Amino acid sequence: MCSLHKFSRSVAALVILLAAARAEKLILSSTFVNQVKDRATVSANLKVDVHPNTPHSISKGGSDGDIHMAGRADEVGLPLVAEIVNARLVKQAMTRLKATAPGTEVPVEGVWRIWFEHLGKDDQIQGDPVDVPDTSNPAHLFEIHPITTFGGDSVLDSFVDIPGYTAYPAHVAFPFYEQVKATISASDSSVTITSGAGKYNYAEFVIELAGAVQDVDDGSFVLANVFDNEDDEEAVTKEARRMVFVKGTRPACEVKKLTTGSRLHVLGIPRVNLSEVAVMATEEAAATHLPYEMIIVAVEQGDLTGDCAPKNAATLKKKAKGKSGSGGE
Repeated sequence: MCSLHKFSRSVAALVILLAAARAEKLILSSTFVNQVKDRATVSANLKVDVHPNTPHSISKGGSDGDIHMAGRADEVGLPLVAEIVNARLVKQAMTRLKATAPGTEVPVEGVWRIWFEHLGKDDQIQGDPVDVPDTSNPAHLFEIHPITTFGGDSVLDSFVDIPGYTAYPAHVAFPFYEQVKATISASDSSVTITSGAGKYNYAEFVIELAGAVQDVDDGSFVLANVFDNEDDEEAVTKEARRMVFVKGTRPACEVKKLTTGSRLHVLGIPRVNLSEVAVMATEEAAATHLPYEMIIVAVEQGDLTGDCAPKNAATLKKKAKGKSGSGGE
């Protein structure tokens, strides 16, 4: 019996060590957290170091039609990747990206996103020197994703459904988001978040508004309960979660028409909810679930109304579908 207990303790210790090995610490400036926590987007002069010339193919998982670019920005001070969604639909921005030489500085605006997906071996400390990346998808916790403006070219029209893409269903993605563990703490000048590997980038789900839409200067926020599009009876979230809408996009247009209790079928990606993190963070590290919110990338075609639908929706859909098989990095 004693040997069995020792074995059990050894197994438990190994599990803890393995879990710790998959976790990474992110130390953010308190000033930065306060600046962006209730904003949808961020602006940066991005030194574009590495990028492919062709977007991802389109099917499922990481084959999502995005194009990645890795670079450095003083405004962020962290390893970062910026991504254009539905990249095949924005020819002018793609032409500009293809002509961008390594190290060229390009003004970029887009949705700030922190998600513990592409973990590295070292803590990431905001403001520390950032190495020049050698791949378009290096270890990183911070993204500008989706991009809204690249080098002066608006790509807001890319916030539409991804033709031919199979997103993760809500009953798969949200139970994972709901149980992600984290440790959060703060000092006078910083906020520290430690968490393990995240996943399920693109999820398809139905939101039911739990309150009024709150406008900010670059978008809107609204609390909503989340349902699987195949089951409209039981929510897949324990409580209402904050949804992020970007000003000038079709999703933002649609949500403005809704009231409490209204529903909308959407495509979204998760990010850490820094507004909740800022409230939770104290000097004493607290073990908790990772606060998250959803960036709404698209409204599914059936829920788009005439004045919010793309004027050339049919053309764009046909164009993207015809090119969805070409490869990317």
